[in-house]
Amino acid sequence: MSALIEQYRELLEDYYETYSEQLLDQIPVISTQTYVLTVLAICIPPIIALIFYEREQARLRAEEPKGCRKLGLKIESNLLNEFDRKFSEGRPPSTEETSAEWWRLKSLWIYPVKSCRGVELNRGSVIATGMEYDRQFTFAQLKSPFPVNAATPEKEKAAHKWEFITQRQFPLLAKLRTEMWVPDQSVDTYTPHAEDVESGGVIILSFPYQEAGWRGIMAKWGASVKGTYPEKQFRIPFDPSPVQIEKAGYSYEKMTIWKETVTALNLEIEIPDELRYYLGISNKLGLFRIDNSKLREVHRNAPKKEELGYQPVTGFQDAYPLHLINLASVRDVERQMPKVKGAPRLSAARFRANLIITGPDAYHEDTWRRIKIGYYEYDVSCRTARCKMPNVDQVTGERHPSEPDQTLRSFRAVDAGTGPNVGCLGMQMVPIAKESSLRVGDEITVLEVGDHEYIKQ
Repeated sequence: MSALIEQYRELLEDYYETYSEQLLDQIPVISTQTYVLTVLAICIPPIIALIFYEREQARLRAEEPKGCRKLGLKIESNLLNEFDRKFSEGRPPSTEETSAEWWRLKSLWIYPVKSCRGVELNRGSVIATGMEYDRQFTFAQLKSPFPVNAATPEKEKAAHKWEFITQRQFPLLAKLRTEMWVPDQSVDTYTPHAEDVESGGVIILSFPYQEAGWRGIMAKWGASVKGTYPEKQFRIPFDPSPVQIEKAGYSYEKMTIWKETVTALNLEIEIPDELRYYLGISNKLGLFRIDNSKLREVHRNAPKKEELGYQPVTGFQDAYPLHLINLASVRDVERQMPKVKGAPRLSAARFRANLIITGPDAYHEDTWRRIKIGYYEYDVSCRTARCKMPNVDQVTGERHPSEPDQTLRSFRAVDAGTGPNVGCLGMQMVPIAKESSLRVGDEITVLEVGDHEYIKQ
């Protein structure tokens, strides 16, 4: 056998010597000039694209709101390790003997524009409406049961109305990146009469967008080198003064959120047309700011004005000022989800809560009635009745056809008040004090427990 192998080896070596020389003779000699030009042709376009991208980013930085600083974390997220197995299990509540096992606030969020990407904080202020800066704006579309024109009777024109929109209808809202800039006297550009300061800050919204032509191609190449994608951005004043409202041409109009009709400030003139096309909205698109003089009152399961000393109110939250979710509960829902194709890991961020906590066993929060977080107390008013919005991936904007909604309906229809087949996860809360504060790492103490029964709107 070895002799046969040796024979074939010698034959292959002969073939290699014969044909390798013939092959080399067929390959033309590449000059140094041709080689250099080829390398430059490959390398220069990405370099030019990167320079173009960096110049655009420098321009945007130069246009940052004057006298303001951007809210957010210096690290990527406090939820980076949310899938760690230790968060699937509950731990004993805080005692002197188990101080290392204290229940804690793990992640803190605000969503300045309803249904758009949130801003994660390490600390934040709580006001009567919930987290400061949270859900003060919402997009809305102008809807009508029939088309109108100049000759349409006024009664029919009046049937047109603004209705708020969310990721339930337009999941790509999840990809609208939000920056919250707030006045800060320590910033070099701060002056009390700067326009961005007088408006109480600025929100910058960015969405994926590629300009047509060579500029768009260069922007796409440059962004891809950085591992991102080109965006278009626009800004809105957070709380414009009456003078700014008049100068900009904003107007107060009626709009509907759920079953309520409120008067709010419409900043639609700031919205670029490209955003409507990106979201897939055919109707007219508006952007409304809550009127702080006409906040939405909270009743239903909330404590009464006589108990709190003030009337609970919200901005454009669904129902209550604050939303809390327990990471162990999220992990248990994921554990019970079927392993269907395309089902992603279930991030707590999908539920868009303000407060994400760790420590308690799964669903331990279902019976809480009053808790203390850090130094301040909160009324735990009711469970959160879930719709299908958590099916939307908050990073990609893609909507799964069934999960986690189907799993929640299968075993978390635990509240008689919501009606049948409505899954519950998370708790709605009202701050006991009109002003308080929260920070990541705050200890959670349960002060009172009891039964809950959801009251519908």
